[in-house]
Amino acid sequence: MNILSRKVLALLIFLLIAPVMAAAAQAGELPSRTVSVMKGVQADGACAIVGMSAEQCQLTALQRARASAIEQAAGVSVTSGTLVTNFTVAADFIKTYARGFIVAEKVAWLPLGQYQKDTATAPIPEYRVKITADVYVPEKKVKPLGLQARLNSNVFREGEKARVTVRTTRDAGLAVFNIMADDRVALLFPHPQETNNRLAAGKEFIFPAADSKVELVMQPLSGHQKDAEALLVIAWEKGQDIRVMDMFPAGAPVAFSEFFRTLADIADRCEETILPYEVVAVP
Repeated sequence: MNILSRKVLALLIFLLIAPVMAAAAQAGELPSRTVSVMKGVQADGACAIVGMSAEQCQLTALQRARASAIEQAAGVSVTSGTLVTNFTVAADFIKTYARGFIVAEKVAWLPLGQYQKDTATAPIPEYRVKITADVYVPEKKVKPLGLQARLNSNVFREGEKARVTVRTTRDAGLAVFNIMADDRVALLFPHPQETNNRLAAGKEFIFPAADSKVELVMQPLSGHQKDAEALLVIAWEKGQDIRVMDMFPAGAPVAFSEFFRTLADIADRCEETILPYEVVAVP
């Protein structure tokens, strides 16, 4: 999704003034300081085509495999099973992205399979995928910031407006990203029209504010009846020299692994949370 384009938009951002594009640094290598990267993690995932397109099914299978790789590297168990048949479970997979970051991956698609719940039901096509991933697990070097965030809804109908509320227990910097249904990630906040991303301890911050120059209007990808996406909210301690607008192009989404490879450079100094949601098309 390009947040300044309508062609593949899952989350529309309508700017009420002309955008001013910022220059961005290219994604670099993993940070030179001590990091914890587990290389060559192998994982698989599958998704049966139930209430979603073949394209969506493929991405969901890939998300499941990524979740499994992150679980292995981080030593946590968030999801269960390898087969996906609905968006609610698919959205849960996205939550694992806060546990570790896939900074490189090789994807191998297996022959199309079949899923059959029991002999009384007909089999349905099943996409299956295997990945080999390098997973970066941040070694946190900051005191907890008490980051809390929530969306105004977990399910949006096409055209409804999203709003995220954020609070920290200490003064902090803030960034909000959109993990989109086309397997790309975009910086939503800060942006050229609203650059003040400082949070005061204990104060609620709402984005977009009532008087904001930005609206977050929900819309599924073209031709999709439903999409699973998420907002990634990160915060860092006041005084840290973190300039997200220099790291990520303003209004220009980047590929999944490229995004997390860049984010890895600051991840050990940040606290993060992921807010999954669904967008449903209006007939």
